[in-house]
Amino acid sequence: MLRATAVSGKRQAPRSLALFFALGLALAGCSRAEPGCRVDPVGLESARVKAVVDGDTLRLAGGDKVRLIGINTPEKGGQEQPAEPLAEEAAAVLASLMGRGDRVLLQAGVDPRDRHDRRLAHAFDPEGRNIAAELLRRGLGFHVAVSPNFGWLDCLQAAEREAASAGRGVWSLAVYDALPAKRLAPGQRGFARIRDRVTHVSFKDNGWWVQLGGKVGLRIKPADQHRFGRSALLALEGREVEARGWLVSMPGAWWMMNLGHPAMLAPGP
Repeated sequence: MLRATAVSGKRQAPRSLALFFALGLALAGCSRAEPGCRVDPVGLESARVKAVVDGDTLRLAGGDKVRLIGINTPEKGGQEQPAEPLAEEAAAVLASLMGRGDRVLLQAGVDPRDRHDRRLAHAFDPEGRNIAAELLRRGLGFHVAVSPNFGWLDCLQAAEREAASAGRGVWSLAVYDALPAKRLAPGQRGFARIRDRVTHVSFKDNGWWVQLGGKVGLRIKPADQHRFGRSALLALEGREVEARGWLVSMPGAWWMMNLGHPAMLAPGP
């Protein structure tokens, strides 16, 4: 789920589609999403949906919550926070695809649960169509690649590119534009897209670091470094890039964002 960080408004056209082409580091994706990004349903786990929690989370009849892999949708709000733009639409579309009592097919991630003990899975309708891809195709969220769950990456990237090119959903609203580091609010945390110039690249024992705007440190953990290249990262110095992920507010008015896959880092427009 994501938290809006800019002033809401309509845009005349989507930004450059340079996303996910990070100097050839990301995995290759198809040029257009296949209809639903289908899977053979045979052998997949079948479960009944009790409720739709929000645009990227289901509650199963047995009580488990399932967080859909590969997508982050707007927050529905709560605790005196209003719903973000398109949050209700995302939940409604998910409900229309998988509504109460409907059967959902699940394909577990490499990492089967998150830190909130929610199940992590790719979800498909009874015909084998990827639900996250359909939401992305309609512009109802952003693609995310969180280590180590990178399944269906090509399909999900292509679905997002289709929405961005058409200016659908989140790609039509200025509230979801990427922000420069200087516009981050003190203590801001949660999902964000940051677009700024790379001020420094370093390689340390606790991770490889890409500094954006002198305020945001993108950390690549040792376990994820094999997906990136040192020379390609060094080549980013002085260039504008866009990163997406979850901000962690650090002491001293700076932020950290973990990157597990090159799909979360791309040259700016």
